[in-house]
Amino acid sequence: MSEKLERLLKHKDLEVRRQALKDLQRQEKDPLVKVPILIRSLEDENWRVRKTAVEILLDIGGETVIREFLRTLYKGNTNARNSAIEALIELGHIATDYLVNEFKDANIDVKKFIIDIIGSTRDLKAFPLLLKTLEDEDENIKAAVVEHLINIKKNSAVVDALIALLKSADTWVAYHVIAALGKIGDARAVDALISALSRKDLRKSAIIALGQIADISSISLIVPFLKNESKTVREEALKAVAQFFQKGASEGIIIENIKNAFGDEARNILLPHLQSSKREVSAAAALILGLLGDKSVITHLLEMSASEEINEPFIRALVFIGKLMPEALIPYFKADDPYQRRLVCKIAGRIGNEIFFDAIAECLKDRDGHVRGSAAIALSNLNNPKAVEYIKPVILDEYENIQEEAIMALSRLKKWLNLDEIISWLSDKSSAVRRNAALLLGLLRDGNSVDALGAALKDSDTRVMKAAVDALGAISNPNALNFLLTALKDESPEIRRISVIAIGKMHTKEAAEALIPLLLDTNAWVRAAAVEAVGKTGSEKATEPLTQLLSDESGLVRIAVIEALGNFKEEKVKKILLPLLNDRDPEIRSAAVESLAAFEGIVQDIAPLLKDNEWSVRKKVVDVLGKFFRDEGFAYLRETADMDEDSMVREAAEEYLRARV
Repeated sequence: MSEKLERLLKHKDLEVRRQALKDLQRQEKDPLVKVPILIRSLEDENWRVRKTAVEILLDIGGETVIREFLRTLYKGNTNARNSAIEALIELGHIATDYLVNEFKDANIDVKKFIIDIIGSTRDLKAFPLLLKTLEDEDENIKAAVVEHLINIKKNSAVVDALIALLKSADTWVAYHVIAALGKIGDARAVDALISALSRKDLRKSAIIALGQIADISSISLIVPFLKNESKTVREEALKAVAQFFQKGASEGIIIENIKNAFGDEARNILLPHLQSSKREVSAAAALILGLLGDKSVITHLLEMSASEEINEPFIRALVFIGKLMPEALIPYFKADDPYQRRLVCKIAGRIGNEIFFDAIAECLKDRDGHVRGSAAIALSNLNNPKAVEYIKPVILDEYENIQEEAIMALSRLKKWLNLDEIISWLSDKSSAVRRNAALLLGLLRDGNSVDALGAALKDSDTRVMKAAVDALGAISNPNALNFLLTALKDESPEIRRISVIAIGKMHTKEAAEALIPLLLDTNAWVRAAAVEAVGKTGSEKATEPLTQLLSDESGLVRIAVIEALGNFKEEKVKKILLPLLNDRDPEIRSAAVESLAAFEGIVQDIAPLLKDNEWSVRKKVVDVLGKFFRDEGFAYLRETADMDEDSMVREAAEEYLRARV
């Protein structure tokens, strides 16, 4: 190393040091000269200098660089060691064989580093090493291996190896093994975990893991620990039983096991947990007490369902209580919290008991809009003809979304509705009533309303016209098609656009042919909608007019055409799409990649775009390879996961590689 370079690499200005490394890379051609200098720079005090050195070393690549990184793992300098670890992770599968070989003679510390590197890259080539390490290595190394094996998910060899290790491991390793088996969630581990329940030092961990797996065969062995002398064991057992319910165990199974274990004593055992300062514990207690028919926990369950990210188990418990004791829910229709009033309406609707009719009907006048909407839906679920007259006024609610819930509720009461009355609403002086009448008729799908809806296409209010178009599309009979064909000539581009969409959903030959002229509409949004609708028909007559639109002035239309062509599995279409991979517009390139996914033998055609300048194009290629050509595209995905400069692209590739395991 020249004196000048040495001086620059020790300069107090970090940018001078970085530039010196870049100049070294540009000027020095011999790796044997520059690699050792770059490796020494990994000890620099500034992370930006170290990062520059790593980037240059990775750019040089090759065996010399990898071996230097491995040697650096033995150094006492933390900066250099961490930089080498990050670089080896970045190299991914390229470095795996070297790491495996180095592991054989490495000291304990370096072995730990190698396990962490391999665990981060998740290269299956190193899998045999990880399993072998479980047999005879240092306990800390075993614990590290177990942590990384979790990432391989439900691989049978992993589960078998962990089960075998659990039988002979000391407490420290066994703790990590149990945690791994719980997170992996494979039911084959249940017997081994049940055996671990007999060890006090592992009992808590085993209960947690069994709750995570939630195999029904183990619940009877967990429930007795609700009365254990250890508070933490009691709490974990309670949370585990709640997990069984959350993961699908029936109310009957939970109740049967608790009553078999404790009989009438069960409530007294669970009640103290209701006041726990630990939210998970109090929530689990409320859940189980609810299943035991304790109406005192209704308030707790309502509160939990409002705040918990996953509230369905609490709602299930409330439904269970409501079926046993429906009268216990009645006071909560007047709760102070509007969320609770809304939720009680939902629960009552799910239960479907007539005892709730008056309370739900009263909620249709609630001061909170969400409560009114929920009440309308709930009342319709009671399947009572009287509900129609109570719900009708809500179609004039001050909030449009609540009006729409009332419309949905009325549609569920179809057999008690007067069709002529609803048709008459299309002539109401209120545009809101006319619009809602059209929406309701669309849900009812009665052919007798087509003429009235056709007349509504001339309404003075565009929103009414749009609702009539949607309704005619939903009814989907020849008469409805005739009215929609007329709407295609409307002066409003929006009416033409939604008419195109409605006709496209009819999936008839007549509908498909009627749409082709709209490919030349003066409005780009109408043309784009027509392209999408025509593309979904798969009609042979559509290919040529669609192809002509590849030169459309609107990018929106061109992209729609490319996406539509993906529906045609013709060789001539493939030949049309392939040149678009080289288009100047990245959105065009992405759309072409996605449409080509429908064809066989295109991996070699799209793979070069993994080097595209635009990250979004590279991400699209990764998605197509990962979803449709995972085996054929494995090597490309692996390289992208290791080398792409964009974290989102790398992570997407890694996700598909993990799913392949």
